Amino acid sequence: MTKDEKWIHEHFEELVDNYAGQYVAVARGDMFVGSSLREAKDKAQQKFPGHSPSILRVPSAEDFTCAP
Repeated sequence: MTKDEKWIHEHFEELVDNYAGQYVAVARGDMFVGSSLREAKDKAQQKFPGHSPSILRVPSAEDFTCAP
């Protein structure tokens, strides 16, 4: 697991609470939020050119509930 993936794992609940449905890119411990994968990735790569960020579409709380 990379440091960026570990950051996502450690902050997952916070991400779901605050950024559900959005994309989050983490690069060298910094978080970048976008409405699309491309937007989040571009923001991260603007600050850290050449670094491959870890990117996640943040699920909503409803994504974790089971259908009846």
